[in-house]
Amino acid sequence: MSNKMKYIILFFLSITTLWAQDTTSTKKHYYKMWIKPSLSINYLSIDIEDEPLNPALKNKSLLPNYPLTVGLGFGIHNTYINLDYAQSVAPLRNESKYGKTRYFDFQLHSFISQKILLDFYYQSYKGFYYEEGKNNIQILADTRIQQIGSEMLYFFNLKSFSVKNIFNPDGNPLQPTFTWYAGAGIYYHKVAIPAISLDEDTFRHIQGGFSGGVSGGIEILPRLTFTALAGMGFYFGGEVNPLSKMKFNQYVNFRLNTSLSYTQKDWSLAFSILYNNKNLYFKDVDLLGINTANFKLTYIKQIRFSTRRSNKVTRYLGM
Repeated sequence: MSNKMKYIILFFLSITTLWAQDTTSTKKHYYKMWIKPSLSINYLSIDIEDEPLNPALKNKSLLPNYPLTVGLGFGIHNTYINLDYAQSVAPLRNESKYGKTRYFDFQLHSFISQKILLDFYYQSYKGFYYEEGKNNIQILADTRIQQIGSEMLYFFNLKSFSVKNIFNPDGNPLQPTFTWYAGAGIYYHKVAIPAISLDEDTFRHIQGGFSGGVSGGIEILPRLTFTALAGMGFYFGGEVNPLSKMKFNQYVNFRLNTSLSYTQKDWSLAFSILYNNKNLYFKDVDLLGINTANFKLTYIKQIRFSTRRSNKVTRYLGM
């Protein structure tokens, strides 16, 4: 028996033991469980916004050959149970013409309280292309970028409405709401673009700062709701060096989250767009725009259930 199988068996034995303990309860607990299949596109692109050392890249966008992704989520409302898994199906463009992109893309957007949103990004992409003309595709197989960052947003003026309902529609029609937020974040980038710098050196950059913006939701038609968040950030950063040698630049970054959802009694359909822009000076010469985007179509099915069980497992999970 493999070690991995032993760990799995031990895990389920421990869960079973805990579940069997302290299961007596006279109070009935009601829950809403949701199952959430989805189709999505995630990508990270690079905009050359300044006068580069290589004039051929001026005002060009470097794009990955990003795939279509199929996902499945599961969760229980008002508990800590919230799981999502996604698997890429196929690149959307022909690899022989647009090249192949190797990537790892992890994004977490989670409310840790009624008013605090935590964002975390870990993205690593290698292999980009740009269009010189309609039928002239230039492949940059050695171009690579890694982005690691986190932001925390605090939402104000929410007395009777949780802002997390704006971004996690659970099948209930939303009442019109409006709020504003303030936040802070820090980002680390590791970039190599041989087509610009004419070498293989890896450039490392760190920046941090503060942001603010507005968020709101409105019912357009019965059961059809539009929600959005828009904001700007003011960041300072520079190439990673000993502190006494670092040269700091100032950047203006912005983000946009939108969602259009249609809800029924026990199901909902939502289309969402998440966009996040960061800027940095590459080798103190070229201004780069780092764009993170997510387009997602989600079907949410609700299942209601109740239980009288009360034990260590259910209490640990917030049930």
